[in-house]
Amino acid sequence: MKKPLSNSAISLLLLLFGLSSCVSLTHVHNYASSSLESIKKFEVINYSFEQSCLENCQEKKINEFILSSQDCNCKAEERADSVTLLIYNAIRGYFDGLGNLSNNTLTNYKTNALSKSITGLNVTSLQIDKDQAEAYSNISNILLRAFYDKYRKNKIREYLKAANGPILVLIKFLDFNLSANLTGKLNVQKLAIKDYYFDLTKDGTLSTFEKRKAVEEYYQRINKIEAKQKELKIYAKALKKIEEGHQELVDNLDKINTDELKEQLTQDANDIRDIISEFNKIAK
Repeated sequence: MKKPLSNSAISLLLLLFGLSSCVSLTHVHNYASSSLESIKKFEVINYSFEQSCLENCQEKKINEFILSSQDCNCKAEERADSVTLLIYNAIRGYFDGLGNLSNNTLTNYKTNALSKSITGLNVTSLQIDKDQAEAYSNISNILLRAFYDKYRKNKIREYLKAANGPILVLIKFLDFNLSANLTGKLNVQKLAIKDYYFDLTKDGTLSTFEKRKAVEEYYQRINKIEAKQKELKIYAKALKKIEEGHQELVDNLDKINTDELKEQLTQDANDIRDIISEFNKIAK
């Protein structure tokens, strides 16, 4: 027959349980909250692959004096936007969950929207590779499990460890899709505009005043495009900082409440907030 625990032993266990349940993860919560705020700036970036396609198509029609009722074919770009939005929503949902867990509140992700995204995901039509599709599926499953199993703070290590690989894949995808692919389309647009206005300045039938107005219009249009590119560049910088912070957090799961990690995550959160401020200054 087992000997019952003494009052002192019970008190010790209660004390240990209390200490473990009261561990402060404010530094993790601040990092997650700053990351989430930064990630959500995606919704402020007023540009897309479909919009780029439509602008290029209409620009060509204007330059060639084409009046056509036929719509521009931008279905491929529309699919690219759908992929980007799916990935963004998964990343946003993950950091929302991390913020809630580190604050010891239940995750509250909209599981109906997530399930619909999973059902509608078609790797071929949406043009994402196998690793990205698996990462999206894994993050989706982690979010659903965290919601239905009612994860709280004591499950945060499990949540972080399981998600690290997939979430970094998705962050890299979002970064590349915006900072390389979409920025690249804007570069092509800039070159086309430059060629058009260069020809105007060499047109002998135009007056000096008309040429001057053309040059003025050229710089106005280029400045608008470069402002969009700057938004994308700053957003990409935020994603990289979030990625670094997440890896640091996972690398130090065994010392999640040490002063060293608290200091590092606090610095990461501050850096992310600085990037948010930089973004806010130019976002329109």
